[in-house]
Amino acid sequence: MQPDHDIRYGLAWLTVAIGAVLLIYLLMVPPVLGVADNGDFNRVMGASGIAYTDPHESYADRYFGYAHREYGYGNFTSGGYVSTHVLLVALAGGIGRILDPHVFDIRVLGACYVVLTLAAFALLVRHAPSARGRTATGLVAAFLAAMLIMTFGDVGYTAYFQSFFGEPFALVGMLLAVASALALSRTPRPSAWLYALFIAASIAVATSKIQNAPLGFAFALLAWRMLALRADRFWHRRVLAGTGVLLLASVLMIAVAPNELKHINLYQSIFFGVLKDSPNVQKDMRELGVPEKYAGLAGTNYFQKDTVIPQSDPVLREEVLEKLGHRDIALFYLKHPRRFIGKLEKGAAHGALVRPYYLGNYDQREGRPRGELSYAFSSWSEWKRNHMPHTLGWFAACYAVYLAGLALWWTRARTRAARLAAETLAIVAISGLFALMVPLVGDGEADIGKHLFMFNVCFDMMVVSALTGVVYGAAHGVASRWTTRRGKEERGIPGDARQVHHD
Repeated sequence: MQPDHDIRYGLAWLTVAIGAVLLIYLLMVPPVLGVADNGDFNRVMGASGIAYTDPHESYADRYFGYAHREYGYGNFTSGGYVSTHVLLVALAGGIGRILDPHVFDIRVLGACYVVLTLAAFALLVRHAPSARGRTATGLVAAFLAAMLIMTFGDVGYTAYFQSFFGEPFALVGMLLAVASALALSRTPRPSAWLYALFIAASIAVATSKIQNAPLGFAFALLAWRMLALRADRFWHRRVLAGTGVLLLASVLMIAVAPNELKHINLYQSIFFGVLKDSPNVQKDMRELGVPEKYAGLAGTNYFQKDTVIPQSDPVLREEVLEKLGHRDIALFYLKHPRRFIGKLEKGAAHGALVRPYYLGNYDQREGRPRGELSYAFSSWSEWKRNHMPHTLGWFAACYAVYLAGLALWWTRARTRAARLAAETLAIVAISGLFALMVPLVGDGEADIGKHLFMFNVCFDMMVVSALTGVVYGAAHGVASRWTTRRGKEERGIPGDARQVHHD
């Protein structure tokens, strides 16, 4: 199919237009939507030169209940949190200073996310699977476009755009990484620029949050597999360099994590993870090497008040948090797989919740009740919440069928590019498994719904790709039969032959 006559070009632009209208209306036309701060914003705001407009704002007004539309500007300070997410927020802050040097409108950041999301949509639709014939290809691309808008245009995802959480940064990074990888697999001569986009997007995913760092290793494997796309030395050098940079970024994300954050996560892993709902707290503590005097902390999280021993107690830090590590937690679960399966079951129970239902979406000036949520364009997230099974067995079955289908596709693929496309989607599934297990080991059951955001992203990408694959198979099959039948009719067989014999 010649590019000038490729229906996917027009559909890609149409997807951008429809998506832009939806997201602008949904997020930026008053009442403006966002997501309230749960206490995490300062990690990013200070490093980006953004501050709350009212330093004396009450706790109830600032946290959990209301999203803020307007912020002020402040000094650039280190928040002790390492993430490339800060770069995008700082860029938005710079644009905001040009537009209004006194007030930062959160919609500037939202617009940045909208542009990146639409770019991913366009790339995915432009490189949708090519079925046999223009009409069949257009049908597949149009279906993919509709699915992308319905799932990732959902307010459960997009309300995050107008917040300082790292979740939307990971989302757009994931969309762009997969879109560029699929584009590379379907381009006759893959370009270095498209590969650079893949590496940059993969780094964004791996460095968006510490819990996402392991995803960088999965994408690095995919990057290395791209060596086979071209035989020239220039390409091989670029691929190896990009793979190395991605691996280095993932390692550094883990290595340079602030000790304070590591201690918080480890506390959650021990006391709000292993020891939470433990059938024998004392036995588990002995196995981990935690002194029994801390038994009263079992089931508590790091931010809980009035605990029997303060979480910031220096002796607790010395005897437990500096002595143990997440490796010890992982080894404990390896020795007790049933206990980890129990944690996975709890994760699965929260694995279909796209959004944090305890954080409000409206600015206080809108006059809405504290903590009120918007349900505009939320059919997908609400269907998942209210109707989709939330059991470990359901998710395990979905993963088994999906990976089996990809394995069948991979074995039947005739080209390396086709295999790369299957491997890309397999990496999505593997990333979803990481996103389910890593938070449970690394942070216990703390804020488990929000920490499974990337699990939702990966699962929804699996759903979109699987359904698009079904439509592709049906459209390609019908188009092939129609083309074969028309060819026979033009040659006068078999219908004409039967008619002559009858006469």
